[in-house]
Amino acid sequence: MYHYVRPIKKSEFPHINGLEVSGFQRQITFFKNNFEIAGIDFLLDSINLQKNENKECVVLTFDDGLKDHYNHVFPILKDKDIQGLFFSPAKPIMENIVLDVHKIHFILASVRDKSILVKDVFDKIKEYQIEYEIDEPQNLWKKLAVPNRFDSAEIIFLKRILQRELPYDIRKTITSELFERYVSNDERDFSKQLYLSFDEINEMVESGMYFSSHGYSHEWLSYLSQEMLEKEIKDSVVFCKKVNPDKEQIMCYPYGNFDLMVVEKIKKYNFQAGLTTEVGDAELNENNRFKLKRYDTNDFPQ
Repeated sequence: MYHYVRPIKKSEFPHINGLEVSGFQRQITFFKNNFEIAGIDFLLDSINLQKNENKECVVLTFDDGLKDHYNHVFPILKDKDIQGLFFSPAKPIMENIVLDVHKIHFILASVRDKSILVKDVFDKIKEYQIEYEIDEPQNLWKKLAVPNRFDSAEIIFLKRILQRELPYDIRKTITSELFERYVSNDERDFSKQLYLSFDEINEMVESGMYFSSHGYSHEWLSYLSQEMLEKEIKDSVVFCKKVNPDKEQIMCYPYGNFDLMVVEKIKKYNFQAGLTTEVGDAELNENNRFKLKRYDTNDFPQ
């Protein structure tokens, strides 16, 4: 599972949490020396036909529809005749906006002292408490500030509070204000620099790369109402058919988030599998087709 792949140390955002291109190149060499690198046909055939050839295989997946993938990943994969599986949220590409998930990434990359951002969010919550029923910031901190294997308590708190915990309109407003304050006041231009274009996607597809769904607007799917979930998936399908019309579709759950309702909904739209962020080997069989595990790039040598 890959996200940002770029020359990070020499970039405008040297503290973005991503993978240096040189590290990606070394990792591809490691995979080629230790695994068979497979693609979408192997993945779906293994599930649908219950084929088990006992191969040590790895499939490379790239989330979020980032221009990094065209500029730095695609040339390497093309040169080595490797198929990458790319999962793009549709909204930023179709509407030239920056998704909140990425606004948060670049806010975090722009402010070294995360306590400043926590204070900013606390102050905004207190403002909104005048009109809305929102829990005390300290209580929200206790609930959400649980570090994981990659992020500190402060970073997890900021991600969760701005990704899902606050009411939709409030979290979007706070995120946009912080993005404009610390990152950029030209969202449209930033979006064009950050995300793939249709021309770039078409070139990658014509060269054998696979594209499918990462939702329409990269929401936590299990937190959506039935109506919003239906629209989120339906709109993402329209995008998938536009960029890769002849391929069977699989869903890469945004944030790895799904539940039974989400699975039933994507089955309705004929998705053939679902990729999670749960760590481990993907068991390619019928029982696991909608809950395939993945490893992060950081789980392997670079």
